[in-house]
Amino acid sequence: MNIRNIDLNLLHVFVTVYDCKSITLAAKQLHLSQPAVSNAITRLNNALNMTLFVKNSRFIVPTRQADALYLDIKCCLQKITSTLSQRSHFDPATSERTFRIATSNYGEIALFTKLVPHLQRVAPNIKIIRDFFPINDFSQYLQNGQLDLGLFFDRPVEKGIHKEFLFNDPLVLITGPKQPPLPDILTIDDIIKLDFISFKNECNNLDFLFSIFSNHPDYRAPRFTVATMWSVFFIVSTTTLVAVSPLLYAKTLEQHLPIKVHYLADVEEIELSLYWRDIETQDLGHKWLRELIKDMFINKY
Repeated sequence: MNIRNIDLNLLHVFVTVYDCKSITLAAKQLHLSQPAVSNAITRLNNALNMTLFVKNSRFIVPTRQADALYLDIKCCLQKITSTLSQRSHFDPATSERTFRIATSNYGEIALFTKLVPHLQRVAPNIKIIRDFFPINDFSQYLQNGQLDLGLFFDRPVEKGIHKEFLFNDPLVLITGPKQPPLPDILTIDDIIKLDFISFKNECNNLDFLFSIFSNHPDYRAPRFTVATMWSVFFIVSTTTLVAVSPLLYAKTLEQHLPIKVHYLADVEEIELSLYWRDIETQDLGHKWLRELIKDMFINKY
């Protein structure tokens, strides 16, 4: 059977007749004539090549085939209605939408530590899923609808992807209590020979953090590389290793770990941007989430 041969209105009539167990009552609820409802059921019988109802005195009785179809069809119709309603009206207090966001560990710490408590208060049924995709391919997943938003440092974009700058974040040096004391403001010459730790995974290729050293004659690539930025901070807090980090991430974890932030003089800041499909721009729920994220980065430190 080809689904294109099924009129969606016939399924709505089927569910109503099933609920009412009466052509007359269903017609009143649907604001249609009894012949129109009967004709709709006949058309659906023919399209499905089955009998959905049989007459029994004043009422009609669903067949086993109708019983087997009813719950799935009703659920699908409710889902369609809900989806279309959310596109034309969005209330965060009652919405049950799911938003999928791809970001780095930086974005997760910088955003989710503020976003999750806020949503618990104002949008208790909205779901946020942080997805993991190769950073070089994330625009592809935006385009095919597998992602709603990307939150990354400056990335090239493809046609159909919207990019909106959020803010610049300076790079800083992170040290732990076992590292001999260093000044609060440092130059590259001050730190180039220190023992660094870095991190890298499919969503967090931050080797570019060390590009600030690449032209220095004394530069040595980090001896240690781990999978997450959180691991870097924990290791720095318990060893003499040091790390380069965006300031916002460092300020957030400084509240929980015995680390110190040292500012780097004459080092270019990095740009954080928000990415989404152009066709989502006018979607009310999507727009609400984007504005919420932007507001949360206004008072970032």
